[in-house]
Amino acid sequence: MLRDVDQLARWVSMAKVGDEEAFGQLLKACYPGLFRTIFEIVPCFQDVEEVLQDAFYRFYRSLGVLRKNEDPYPFLRRIAVRRAYTFLKHNRRRTVSIEDIPVDAPELVVKGRSLPLRSVYGWAAKLPPKRRLVFLLREVLGFSDKEIAGVLSISETTVRRHASMAKEQLIKETIEGGEGY
Repeated sequence: MLRDVDQLARWVSMAKVGDEEAFGQLLKACYPGLFRTIFEIVPCFQDVEEVLQDAFYRFYRSLGVLRKNEDPYPFLRRIAVRRAYTFLKHNRRRTVSIEDIPVDAPELVVKGRSLPLRSVYGWAAKLPPKRRLVFLLREVLGFSDKEIAGVLSISETTVRRHASMAKEQLIKETIEGGEGY
């Protein structure tokens, strides 16, 4: 997503003094990228909307911490990903609706084998929330270990451990185990 950081910073400055229209423009500019990111973590449209509403509210309450001319998107993305993680922790019984994942979603390549993302999400739904989030952020969305550690407030070592455990389990169950994912 191409962002005009200067324009976003202007909207933040205006929103800080109560300009609701500027805040709306800021959210409208950030919404598509955030939606895609959160949808990769919580692949159900209604749940993504719930997570984003909570993230936007928390972002609004935190506008004061942003420095002048600072790009607000990384801060807003961090809030949204943390809200998605909290959502996953508190909604363990909810199942991922595979029908909500687009049929033409890209594939994840593991050990030279392409796995459809629809299948990967079905498999990932059974992982513990933190491991699932680390796996999706790292392997599907391409976040760096440092970014994930910052977003989740955990060490990079913990990120690597969760990612490694998830990937080993994926290989064991889908490639070596031949479950047909």
